[in-house]
Amino acid sequence: MSDSKTTWGAAPALAIAAVLAVPLAHADTGAQRFAGLDYEPMMDVSDDPVRTRVNKFRVETEDGKHRFGIRGRLMTDYAFVQDPFTSTDDEDADDGDLARYGTIIRRARLGALGVMYDNWEWQLEVDFRDDEVRFANAYMAYLFDNGRLAVGHFKEPFSLESSTSSRRISFIERAAPVDAYRPSRQIGLMYETLVPDYYAAIGAFGGDGVARDRDVTEGYSLAARASFAPVFDAEQDLWSHLGVSANYRANAYEWDRSGGDQKEYESVRMRTRLGTRAVDGRMIGENDMENVKDFTTVALEGGFGVGPFSVQGEYIRQDLNRDSNSDGFDGEPGDDVTSMTSEGYYVQTSYFLTGETRNYRPFSGDFGATRIQSPLSAGGRGAWEVLARFATADSYEHHNREDRQKLDHYTLGLNWYPEDDIVLKLNVMYVDAQRGEDGFGDGRKDWDSMVYAARFQFEF
Repeated sequence: MSDSKTTWGAAPALAIAAVLAVPLAHADTGAQRFAGLDYEPMMDVSDDPVRTRVNKFRVETEDGKHRFGIRGRLMTDYAFVQDPFTSTDDEDADDGDLARYGTIIRRARLGALGVMYDNWEWQLEVDFRDDEVRFANAYMAYLFDNGRLAVGHFKEPFSLESSTSSRRISFIERAAPVDAYRPSRQIGLMYETLVPDYYAAIGAFGGDGVARDRDVTEGYSLAARASFAPVFDAEQDLWSHLGVSANYRANAYEWDRSGGDQKEYESVRMRTRLGTRAVDGRMIGENDMENVKDFTTVALEGGFGVGPFSVQGEYIRQDLNRDSNSDGFDGEPGDDVTSMTSEGYYVQTSYFLTGETRNYRPFSGDFGATRIQSPLSAGGRGAWEVLARFATADSYEHHNREDRQKLDHYTLGLNWYPEDDIVLKLNVMYVDAQRGEDGFGDGRKDWDSMVYAARFQFEF
């Protein structure tokens, strides 16, 4: 994008929408530090005096220093499980059946975002997907020439797939090891770069700031992520990605005065499911890990794309340390492990049958919206994408033998984009999972199942 082209755009790493990064032509020259960064969505307004739009609603002041926008998304999911066992319960084989099919509103978000005084960026977004209202993003950031400093509630920087918005991931759910082991949104302070060719972020985080217990010290985490594009040519639709992420978390705890002033650590849950939430079978993380005092998670990221073809993958490892002095640490022989390691990886590929390309963004190390070439509203057929993914997660080193778990997950997908902001996703999945000790015979359930899932999503 040349300096003369004026666009609305989305901010790179905190899933910030259009109005925040690239100023209009009449804005002050200091704000032009963002010129040349190809934010999405692209909307040329240099020759258009209109300042409000029904689609992608944005308003601004005459001098361009104050901007405001609203956005939202809705994702509805449908799933059916075909399991050869008499029971599809996700824990004990002789416990009641898990639902064979189901529906769910996976995400229903509404948010407002904007810029004040040309340098202060903010966002407030909530999720209404169930009977509890939850914060997604709720923060303010100061924009520097080459980066931003954000404070509030947002994602910890980690992983290519985790950093990519749920609106932009290729499959219905993120890959199993990412879903299981990634950190979540928390309240924190983070600095991230805003430059064209690479991305780096570092931050410190506490808890989520919503669920509070006055007896619990919430713990903290230190997080960092860096990525760059060894090869990137937007004109040739050619891109590559290499990245690394690291996260250390000191676990939350409360004091147990009755046990001699000992710390009692909160339970830790690393969970992933069938590849859909519409039927809530839990493959990894059915039972919590106890007495964990801290843990470290790292990810190695890679990807490549040329034209309509792309491939990406990640390796994730998590090392957990337990407090041998905690009450309840003594258990059955063999269960008192002082450290545990979980790990996994995934590889996925996609191909657009209609010629589109994935919108890789080196300045944020993630993926933006794919702009389709032939929308249905213009008499076209939309965009069609075929996908395949293999993912594996290994949480066998659980301190409780019966809760050791392994998962192999195979997925084929078909996506149809009738318009830029509307997607229909179909996933066919095969799940091969084990619980308990090798050899089993312990009443724990194995999975050898087919899962069929669909999602309809739109955003505004």
